Amino acid sequence: MLSSRHQSVLKEIDAARCVGSWSTASALAAKLVKHGSPGHVFGSIVSSEAELEEYLAKVEWSPQEHWSDDGIMQRSSNGVRVTARYPMNISSSPKQLEALEKRLQKIGKHTLSDEEAYQLSVVTAKVYFYGSKFEQCQAAVDSLATTIPDEGAMSPVYVRQLYMAQMVMRGITAEMHGDMDTAHSMYDTALVTLKERLSSQAALVVPRGSAAGAEKSHEELVNWAEEALYRRAMASLAQDNIDRGADELAVYIRVMDNVTPATFRVFRRLRANRLHMQLERQSIGTDSSAATQAKERVMASHRRQMALLKATYAFPRANEAHAEVLAEVDGAARDWELVRAFSRVESLRLLEVLYEAVFLTFNSPQVLRHLVHVLVRFGDYHEARLAFVTYRELVERQLERVKKALGSGSKIDSGLESVNNILRTVVVGARLFLVHLDSAHDCLSVVHFANDLIDDVEARNPDHQIIPPVPETIRAQVALWKGAAHGRLAQRSREPSNRADHHCAALQLLRQAAELNPQLYEAHYFLALELALGTRDIAAATAAAKQAAALDATRLDAWHLLVLLSTARKDYAKALQICEVAMRQSVWWPAYNESQPNANKSE
Repeated sequence: MLSSRHQSVLKEIDAARCVGSWSTASALAAKLVKHGSPGHVFGSIVSSEAELEEYLAKVEWSPQEHWSDDGIMQRSSNGVRVTARYPMNISSSPKQLEALEKRLQKIGKHTLSDEEAYQLSVVTAKVYFYGSKFEQCQAAVDSLATTIPDEGAMSPVYVRQLYMAQMVMRGITAEMHGDMDTAHSMYDTALVTLKERLSSQAALVVPRGSAAGAEKSHEELVNWAEEALYRRAMASLAQDNIDRGADELAVYIRVMDNVTPATFRVFRRLRANRLHMQLERQSIGTDSSAATQAKERVMASHRRQMALLKATYAFPRANEAHAEVLAEVDGAARDWELVRAFSRVESLRLLEVLYEAVFLTFNSPQVLRHLVHVLVRFGDYHEARLAFVTYRELVERQLERVKKALGSGSKIDSGLESVNNILRTVVVGARLFLVHLDSAHDCLSVVHFANDLIDDVEARNPDHQIIPPVPETIRAQVALWKGAAHGRLAQRSREPSNRADHHCAALQLLRQAAELNPQLYEAHYFLALELALGTRDIAAATAAAKQAAALDATRLDAWHLLVLLSTARKDYAKALQICEVAMRQSVWWPAYNESQPNANKSE
């Protein structure tokens, strides 16, 4: 029968071990050993574990470097392979761990209770595990039961953490032997069993010594519950069980969202969330209904990713780029397109991600490129103009560096904007200036820059050995906006000679655009507009406008031009027919039809 004083010390030891206060646990255990009390063997076990944990707390390591390639998924003929690093350990067993091994072996020679024997086995296995002696570690835990031992007097609560350590070590050693099925079973059994012992409000993952860890930017090497959650998902993915693995990874992410401090395992969580988004992307594929259902999940995942990035990275130094942030920016833009999140509210959420990325990067053309595209779609043309002007300036500097590097034969920096990305963004900028900001001169300046870039690429790389050829679709759009800008200037010019020059240039360029890409709606529309306004060629303008309407019947500007051309011929009945057809083809027709109570529903 233990004395009340003895029971009190055991409770304090249990609490200290649970929260990772190892100096307190060691001091309390010393009381049991000093007086040769009935718990002196248990006190020796606790002292040994405390010495191990205090030693591990001093190990210098970088979670970011350790998990730098974690969660990378590769497909091959042998199935899916997901990189999942083993926990940080000490590659060469130092003298301190060897001394602990000998001390624990000496303790094992005493007569032990079942509870003491269990704790000794797990603590010994931990020493082997951290010392990279995995065969001895496996031997120490293989004989233990896969259920949590009955709550004894010595460690009624901490025994759960010892149980998790035992099961995770068994799972990891199974992984090392390629037995992923056994590994998954160990992790899953451990988590299910632990949840049964916890209350519904209890946290599954509790970082130990979190306050000190937050101050020192130092994490414990292994948190056994967190490790089980993560490795369970990785084991499923390694078995090519993608659906189960994705669900288990989602559980890991949700549990870790509620961890305190929020920076605990932040880099691993960042990697896990990115992997989960990749799995979500694959599950959606080309299924539009799946994309609609996944829209909120996808946007929430990107908000989480940006929060994790902000917790991981600070504002970079000059010429320093955070590749993780840039990968997230590309992923967010791609996923918004995938789930067709194009409403103003949804576009605003993407803008929030991009603006946060601006504060984590240094003059990144990549981030500004996405900002230009999204701001134009959002309708904030003033901000889009500012973003585009900055983007162009950065790209011009980048191109100058590339020219100098090519001229001197030096190495070209990686991570540069591709020529096609630059040209696509320049096309968006040209349209922005002409259509939304009504600035034909700025539009011409932009397309001249695009033409100069195309000519320079062709001159330096005629055989396309370094840079692929510029697609005809991009060339067509450059010609389109240059021609449309000349057409706008022709309409506004007061000098006949200038008007004629602009008109001729407009017709030539717009016809060139239509030839390069016959499916380009705006090439046919602006050609029809120029034929109508510049030459008063009603027949040719009508033919071009009809081609535009045939390419995209939902856009009203070509139909509007056809109506005007019909009225120019005094064919008012035809104009009214075109109006009716245009309204029925328009995207607004269903909403209009529903708003009419007496509308013929069969129409």
